[in-house]
Amino acid sequence: MGSLIPNGNDAEVINKLNDRFQGNKLINLRRHIKGKSDDFFASDRHLHRISYRLNIFPSTGNRPKGRWYLFLRDLIGDTNRTKILAALKGALDDEKCVGVHFWARFNPKTNPPDYDVDISPKHPDANGEYWITITLLCDHEIDAGISGDPSVPPADNGEKSPVQPSPLRWRGKSPKRALKKAAKKAVSKVGKKPAKKRK
Repeated sequence: MGSLIPNGNDAEVINKLNDRFQGNKLINLRRHIKGKSDDFFASDRHLHRISYRLNIFPSTGNRPKGRWYLFLRDLIGDTNRTKILAALKGALDDEKCVGVHFWARFNPKTNPPDYDVDISPKHPDANGEYWITITLLCDHEIDAGISGDPSVPPADNGEKSPVQPSPLRWRGKSPKRALKKAAKKAVSKVGKKPAKKRK
C-alpha cells in the first residue's frame, strides 16, 4: 500500500504545484496578491477553489479533476486545510521564502486517521532565503469508487479578478510604465501644432 503513495495522479499534481510555487511564477502570484489586494490564502478560503484558480489538477487516470476537487473539498479535513493555508500565506507574505516544495508520503499513523499535513521550513541560507515543504501524510489512497465533482468550485469571498491569474506575467500596471506613458503623452501634446483658422 505505502509504495503506491504518491501515485501517478499525485505525482502529476505535485509537479504542477512545485512548478507554480517557485521562480517567476511565484513572483507573479505575489504581485497579483499585493497589486489586487487579493488575500489568496486567507483562512476562510477553500483549497479546491484555489486549485481551480491556479489551474492545477491531475489530467490523467480515473476521473482526475473531479476526484481531486472532492479530495480538497471534503476529504482532506478542515484542520489540514487551515494548516496548508497558513503555511502558504506565510510563504507568500515573506519574500525571503523563494519557493514551496510539495510532497506526499505514506504514513499509517496519521491522527486522526486518513490524512495529516507536515509543514517543514528549511534553514535559511547566508542571504536569509529559504524554502518550505508541505507534505501530505496519507494512510490510504482515495477510494476508487468515488466519482468526484469536476464542476467549477464557487467563488470565495474577497476574490479579485482575474479569477485565474496568469503564471507567466503580472497584468497590473507598473508605476514606472505609467510614468513613461504619462510623459510620452505630455511630449505628444507639446509637439502638436495648433490648427490654422480658416478665414
